[in-house]
Amino acid sequence: MNANAIKALLLGWIFFTYGWATEPLETTSQPLQESLKKTQSQSMLLGEEQKEQPFLVEGDKATLKQAVAVAIERNFRVKQAQERITQAESSTAEAQSDLQPQVDFIVTGTGKETKGFDTQQYGQLKGDVAVNYNLYSSGMHVETIERTKITKKEQEERLRGTKEEEIVKVIDAYLSVVYGRLSIQVNQNNYDKLLKILEIVKTKRELGAATAGDENSILASVSNAKTALINTESNYNNAKDYYEFLTGSKIEEMVPFETEFEIVLQPLEKLLAQIEKENVDLTIIEKQIEGKQKDVTVTKASNGPKVDLAISNSKRARQDYSIVPTDGHNRDFTAELIFSYNLYDGGKNEAKTAKLLSEISGLVYNLEYTKKDTRWNSQKLFNSVQTNSRTIDTLKVEIEASKKMAEAYWEKFRLSSQDLVTLLQAQRQVNSAELAKLTSEKTRLTDYFNLLMKQGKLVDYFGL
Repeated sequence: MNANAIKALLLGWIFFTYGWATEPLETTSQPLQESLKKTQSQSMLLGEEQKEQPFLVEGDKATLKQAVAVAIERNFRVKQAQERITQAESSTAEAQSDLQPQVDFIVTGTGKETKGFDTQQYGQLKGDVAVNYNLYSSGMHVETIERTKITKKEQEERLRGTKEEEIVKVIDAYLSVVYGRLSIQVNQNNYDKLLKILEIVKTKRELGAATAGDENSILASVSNAKTALINTESNYNNAKDYYEFLTGSKIEEMVPFETEFEIVLQPLEKLLAQIEKENVDLTIIEKQIEGKQKDVTVTKASNGPKVDLAISNSKRARQDYSIVPTDGHNRDFTAELIFSYNLYDGGKNEAKTAKLLSEISGLVYNLEYTKKDTRWNSQKLFNSVQTNSRTIDTLKVEIEASKKMAEAYWEKFRLSSQDLVTLLQAQRQVNSAELAKLTSEKTRLTDYFNLLMKQGKLVDYFGL
């Protein structure tokens, strides 16, 4: 028994030995007062209009890391996950209180009056200080404390998972803005070139060097390019709005255009081994299994032998107005050592244990399925990053060659030595290759960051 326990056990005896306390007890502890102040401060902040946080930029660039840092700082899902960790810590403190003595102060006032053959009339004031302390509980209290610590670790993993989910949203929004802007430039350039071709075709037709079919063909191509440009601008605006929603920063003020990121891929087998060890989803399920196993231990211990010490010290002041009036004070001291052991509870404990064991089995099956699913999706992401890296290299060659081809056809077309259909095909090929390259670049980066999330490295990558 530690010093605090001995102190609490002797509290009742000291209380009555030296008289009633004259100082009121402090009912609110310092940690609780600080917690209340913190809650009041948070409530005041919620009542005020939140100000936009300044968006830090590096030179004239709004980098992805800065966008992620700002978005996570103001994200309410992340704040909610952080509060769950605080709740788990409080649960640990609550469970630890079961290892400490429980002290109660009780005051009872009694008045009684009986008339008839048994006449009684008296008043009594009774004060009790009762101390209860569990000396042995078959390990139930200790295991309960360990269970709350497992819950805290699970909530810490859930916080990491929440951060990863929100980071991925910011990455997608950021890259959608960047490549949406670049796609607009490509489609705008294609549209402008087709308009020039349309002007030339109209001039040629006036001179009799082009047919109505040529003019309608280029008109259709111009309309198609305009439609593509409108759709691209619409997608860009949606991405811009979502980016501003996540970061609280205006695109017009801080234009993100970071596109160069270092991509480092480990060998696939080494990567998969690391994923199985560090993946957040897998870790959460493992913690859930560990927690359920601890619940089984607690449940079994709840029906085990228990030893409690109960001490009470009471003082009574009584005035009796019966046939023989009395007036006086009594003081009673009681100490009990209580042993209890549940022999039969109707099968309740066994049923609860069986349920917990079944839940553990379900979690184990879920863990194995999640491992297979995570491995399969990680392989797809790994292959996508590699494939798009190779695709980008081939598209660069295609774009360069297509531009040279289109420039040659363009010059011949102006000199009327090249037909319109061939020029439009060349221009369409340039436009398609440029858009395909942008799509491959965005997909490669998105899948790479998703692969980092599978590895459990995404939060560390952004220094969060």
